[in-house]
Amino acid sequence: MKQAISWFLVFMILFSAGSLLRDPKGSSKDWENPYIDVTQDLWSYQYITELNKAGVIPSSEKFQREQEETRGNLVLYLYNMDTGVFAKREKQEPVQETPSFSDVDKDSPYYEAVCWAYENGLVGGTTDTTFSPDSAVTRQQVCTILARFAQLEKISLIQVVEPDQFKDSLYIQDYARSGVTACQMAGIVKGYENGFFYPENTMTREECAAVVYRVMTASEMQIPEGASLVDLTPGAYDSLYDNYQDITFTALVPESEEGPVSFFDQAVFIGDSISMTLEAYCNASGALGGAQFLCAGSMSPTNMLSGKILPEYPKGSGQKPAIEESVAATGAKVVYVMLGMDNIAYGIEKATGDYLTILNNIQTANPGVQIVVQSVTPMSDASTSYSEKLNNEQINAFNETMKEYCQTNRWYYVDVAEAFRDEEGFLKKEYCSDYSTMGMHFTYDGAKVWVQYLKTHIPQDLL
Repeated sequence: MKQAISWFLVFMILFSAGSLLRDPKGSSKDWENPYIDVTQDLWSYQYITELNKAGVIPSSEKFQREQEETRGNLVLYLYNMDTGVFAKREKQEPVQETPSFSDVDKDSPYYEAVCWAYENGLVGGTTDTTFSPDSAVTRQQVCTILARFAQLEKISLIQVVEPDQFKDSLYIQDYARSGVTACQMAGIVKGYENGFFYPENTMTREECAAVVYRVMTASEMQIPEGASLVDLTPGAYDSLYDNYQDITFTALVPESEEGPVSFFDQAVFIGDSISMTLEAYCNASGALGGAQFLCAGSMSPTNMLSGKILPEYPKGSGQKPAIEESVAATGAKVVYVMLGMDNIAYGIEKATGDYLTILNNIQTANPGVQIVVQSVTPMSDASTSYSEKLNNEQINAFNETMKEYCQTNRWYYVDVAEAFRDEEGFLKKEYCSDYSTMGMHFTYDGAKVWVQYLKTHIPQDLL
């Protein structure tokens, strides 16, 4: 890793230095900047002007650096590089026949470049008969084309960083995966500060100039002894993606600013006797707006599946439908669930297995609802229910397992329990209504804390 960092520093110093290539015509001493909108204070100034000096980017009055770069322009730059900067390099035989695109005729300024790029396998058409030269290029397309170009020109790209997963790597299309990874390893491109790559984002003209310049200058670099090279073979890094995980979604909901109470108007809360205190407090105070509740004492996923214990809905009707039917009847869009205290003693595997079945049944019967799992809260240190099979250690293990399942199933996970643990991990005495008996139920003061926690841990995607 240290060696890769060293190569990266060397590489970036070279990238930030003056042009390593001479103007094909000779000295660039008399060169004048043709672009009135490309000034020396721009981060992209060097890239644009050096490519213009080298004859890669044509001159014009304005460069229009913030506009989207196009397919036609990109292949034109590479064609100019091939026939100018790299004119003396050994050329390979074309791998495909000359195309016939209806939107790139022989009078088009892109014609020769498009034919060359297609014949050499750098890029295909957008259909069998069109090339779409004015269409914008995406980040993943640019990386793919540049990796193919580097292989075509026999440019050795030094590996300056280890291959790394972007948060959205699994959203990179199959054809582009190795190209993106190769360019990332070579320092040609990088992700955004938030860890995403955004493969479908288009590139601006100045962004495209930067990456094209980096490939051009890489051709002149001396390969330091011991340096690793990027593998430009098509599909070389595809297998890396087999081990990547979808990390665009994070189940654990972080703390945020207090959200609007109106958010809970679309929510229904499912729970056992622990949640019944929250229900009573909210019904009396309106603390969670129009939130609805489907709660019953001693209710667990296991006895819900058997039909033994289910919440009454509508209230006072005496009817106890399957939970997924009651959720549908409420019309809720967000389903908060806290279950498990009455199941954990049967073993975590059994408890979580039945829990998953309940949640899947709810989601299957109610497409589009968002599931929010609340962690099971701890027990007091004086609880008479505390045992080898039901204790805070088991509760914590159950919660961790459910959090992992939430990540896999893209359900949200709200760690309510953290608001109620004392320094030793027990339920705080001041919030417990049955401290020296069952040691697991809440006072109204505890319900107030619970409400506040929910209001400051709303999944922001759902607002």
